[in-house]
Amino acid sequence: MSQPDIDGSERDDDSPYKMSLSLNVLNHLGLNLYSNVPAVLSEAVANAWDADAENVDVDIYPDDGRIEIVDDGHGMDAGDVNERYLRVGYRRRRDEERPNRTPEHGRPVMGRKGIGKLSLLSVAETVDVYTAKDGDRNAFRLELSEIERAIGEEESSSGAPQRQYVPRPLDDFPPGLREGTKLVLSDLTKRIHTTEHALRKRLARRFSILGSEYDFTVRINGEEVTVTDRDYFHKVQFLWTFGDHHYREYCRDSKLEHHEERGGETENGYEISGWIGTVEKPNDLVEDYPGQNTDADDLNKVSLMVRGRMAKPDLLESVNDSRMFTKYLVGEIHADFLDYDDEDDIATSNREDVVKEDPRYQDLLDFLRVELSHIAGKWNDLRNEQESREARKIGAIDMWYESLDPDQRDRAQSLLGKIGRMSLEDESDRRELFKYGVLAFENMKYRDKLEGIDDLSESDERTVSRVLSDLDDVDSSQHHQMLSHRKEAVDAFLSRVEEGGVDDEMHGHLVEHPWLLDPSWEETPVSADIRRGVQRRLREVTGDDGSGVRCVRTAVGFTLVSLRHPTEPAGTGLLELVGTFQRALDVEIEERDRDAQSTNIVFVVPDTDAWNDLEGMLKRQGIVVRKYHDLLEETADTYEARISDDSRAGRVSRLLDQIDDGNVFD
Repeated sequence: MSQPDIDGSERDDDSPYKMSLSLNVLNHLGLNLYSNVPAVLSEAVANAWDADAENVDVDIYPDDGRIEIVDDGHGMDAGDVNERYLRVGYRRRRDEERPNRTPEHGRPVMGRKGIGKLSLLSVAETVDVYTAKDGDRNAFRLELSEIERAIGEEESSSGAPQRQYVPRPLDDFPPGLREGTKLVLSDLTKRIHTTEHALRKRLARRFSILGSEYDFTVRINGEEVTVTDRDYFHKVQFLWTFGDHHYREYCRDSKLEHHEERGGETENGYEISGWIGTVEKPNDLVEDYPGQNTDADDLNKVSLMVRGRMAKPDLLESVNDSRMFTKYLVGEIHADFLDYDDEDDIATSNREDVVKEDPRYQDLLDFLRVELSHIAGKWNDLRNEQESREARKIGAIDMWYESLDPDQRDRAQSLLGKIGRMSLEDESDRRELFKYGVLAFENMKYRDKLEGIDDLSESDERTVSRVLSDLDDVDSSQHHQMLSHRKEAVDAFLSRVEEGGVDDEMHGHLVEHPWLLDPSWEETPVSADIRRGVQRRLREVTGDDGSGVRCVRTAVGFTLVSLRHPTEPAGTGLLELVGTFQRALDVEIEERDRDAQSTNIVFVVPDTDAWNDLEGMLKRQGIVVRKYHDLLEETADTYEARISDDSRAGRVSRLLDQIDDGNVFD
């Protein structure tokens, strides 16, 4: 039996079997692998690099739905077109007639699989190719619809698979193209509403071989694409470089606060270069293009670059590090050892990823994990130092910090730094956190001193006295803060009552926190136990669950407080419950053998006409009747007076007040 060889020749073979290739393989090799214009343009730019081009011009015509790409490389003659360009899967690095470095500039070639040219048809229905080499000019059209038609005919045919697609020749060769290649992409299937500015950034981030240093200039609509178009170096606050340290030159001096040079060798001896930086805020790595109908770019990535081209957009995906500092990272790692000519191809078909199980890639990840751990520790120290300096712009915090012993300042700096790094919508909340942080620090500081009292000698009486005095200062400050916050809460409830009365939600809060109505109404374990007993008896006798009842201890006994619900009708039937309340309270106190010279029952009621009419009758039965509004108003005055007269407020309290007055975050 005779069957065609891969190159089209015939060979005799006794085997009854044969393998053939369908045109449908094109769908899997390139036609559907690319989803965006920058990725496709990258393939065209890479081909121009391999063709020894020094200039590549990309012109975009969004209104016409057309992209033109022109390079001044060596171009192609008819043989090159058919044997190399139109041969899907042509492997240049295995072509003995062509070296793996370009003849004129000695560049290491980027192409490897021979399928990059198919990417053009993933964004355009029609691709016109014009190319000239040594006077030999060739022009032809690739049409996606015709390729798909050929695939369809092949699949419906019962005969042998069709192995060829024949592009249509063109006779409108551009007069200005004497050497090189011109591609015209039209009938675009992907939107090109992406602005020239955004496209420039994305293309700049995909290549590190742009500029005069490499004799390779890429222009978009006539304007050169440069390293600065990557548009993230000016955002870098802390920088770590590996092997090649010139990246420092791209950063803005006024922004960059730290640069550390690191080694660039993996455990297996492979060379690595590149950089990793951190920015001041995670939002610095989110790049929007308002009003330009294009997606935002997430710069929180460390790209993998191989032979000057992006091989994987983000290495962090493979590291799987969820620590906070990774949200601030951006960078590039160059690892050319992943694409040595004599090694297996590590890139996936779409050239946007690599084979993760490859030992070379795992060696790279091991290197990256070690460096990220180093960066994490340094970043934490640097950010704490920076945020601490920012916090100390508040004079009170600076004075407090300077008053600390040297061995306490590192801990204080860490505390201030962590608070400063928190992402808060309202900066006034940060000031509150600083206050609580200082208070907590003071508390821990004096607790540590107390633990050391046992080791003091009798001659250290002054030290003990000073420690106890300082502890009293901290305690009084905590008390002062508690009074201030309770006053704020009472004021908020009073304002709501004055605006719309007591609603269901507010009633629930007042039941759970009766001190909002009277500072002395604090339930203790004993009074809470009595209250539960009263509630049980109320359910048994009246069916009332007593959910609005609270029991508080007084100097001479107990008071049962019943917070009546705002929707409860003020009927005379409530008078019948008075005796039940009193008996339940007396029995519970007696059964628990608690001393009580007096017991009182207080009804807290809404300020309505119906309740006002019932008030007199309740009072005649010995019930104390109070209004929600009146109690809140009295409690607000009480807390105000306590705050004003708080003679115990010492050094720490004054410090907290001064932090409140600081305006560095306003």
